Amino acid sequence: MHIASFIGLRFLRSPRRDRAVSIVTWISGIGVALGVTALLVTISVMNGFRANLFLAVTGATPHVRILGAQDALAPEQAQELSRMLETLPGIVATAPYFSRQVFVKVRSQYRMVVLRGIDPEREPRVTEMGRFLGEDVLPPQRRAAPGAGAVVLAGLRAPAGETPGMILGGPLARSLGLFTGDLVEVISPTVRPTPIGPVPIVRHFRLVGVFEAGLAGTDDVLGFVDLRQALLLFRLPGPQGIAARTRDPDADPAPALRERFPGTAVIGWADENKNVFQVMRLEKAGLFLILALILVVSFFNIISSIVMLVVEKREAIGILKALGSSDRLVQGIFFMQGVWIGFIGTAVGVALGLATCWTLAHVEIVTLPASVFPTAEGLPVRVEWLDVLLISACSFLICMTVTVYPARQAARIQPVDSLRFDL
Repeated sequence: MHIASFIGLRFLRSPRRDRAVSIVTWISGIGVALGVTALLVTISVMNGFRANLFLAVTGATPHVRILGAQDALAPEQAQELSRMLETLPGIVATAPYFSRQVFVKVRSQYRMVVLRGIDPEREPRVTEMGRFLGEDVLPPQRRAAPGAGAVVLAGLRAPAGETPGMILGGPLARSLGLFTGDLVEVISPTVRPTPIGPVPIVRHFRLVGVFEAGLAGTDDVLGFVDLRQALLLFRLPGPQGIAARTRDPDADPAPALRERFPGTAVIGWADENKNVFQVMRLEKAGLFLILALILVVSFFNIISSIVMLVVEKREAIGILKALGSSDRLVQGIFFMQGVWIGFIGTAVGVALGLATCWTLAHVEIVTLPASVFPTAEGLPVRVEWLDVLLISACSFLICMTVTVYPARQAARIQPVDSLRFDL
């Protein structure tokens, strides 16, 4: 151990004539630990809320959609566009995309529904809808039972001569009084000619499951059918475009895709949810600044404790200098005291923060309503190690920085002044 670090640690551990110095030193170390703990837990909870909200959003919305200029793509165009997208770096999977508004009639009730035509085999590779599919309409469930999603999706495709399947949002199905197996009448705005004039295309579907991600404005308007059935409802040759899943959802591939596929409309998941995630980002920054005030107070405590320690150890400083110690060594002794306080306080704070995050994630201390916080059964916590490293580094570096001034003041003490009254 370096001599400056050794003596600095001995000064911190040695008995004090004035107990106030020891108390202030303990308070400063505890303040650093509590500040780091509060910051780490708060940022991890905010990260957890963002991750759960993103999971709910991508339950029905792909990361990016490429839509053609016309109402629908020809089958060969859709296949070619899908093949080209899958060759691009960053694109994980693709699936056909189709979304139109229809009316749903159950007994005498009518509802407007956003109908999604999906490929049951390819859609789970692009969205997270499989996580939120269930076979039972009542009671509402936040998460589907394991394997339920595959069963429900398989029910969309019915053998020839049987009624095809349909998935509705959980709140929508409950408001219509539907149960699994009930018939649903779907009325398309597309008309077909008849001897008595044009009439809307009407088809019947059987409810095979519900989709419930917990997002208001999504679960209560969404409906899913097999893509082939959706195309028959609207008399279209192919899907509107291609949906794609990206390897990094936070990276915006839209500008590059617009250049690569001119004449198409490229829509990213963030385009429709930009305001919500922007608010969460601002809230995270605001909480970080507010809780950082705890650390600021502890930093001033470090300064005051070391200044008081310099005053108490004035005679020891004079003896060290009389024995030939340099100003640099004396400065290093008191500088290392701040380093020790910062290191121990930061390490304890990180340990307490990680332990608190683990407890919140595994023990149901807080129960959150599904209608307010989608997909979260308890308080969501997501520890990102980059945040842990950033908080730890900032705390430690600031502790070192605030120690420089009192350490310099200690180095300026002259042996004659400190020993004058002891001779």
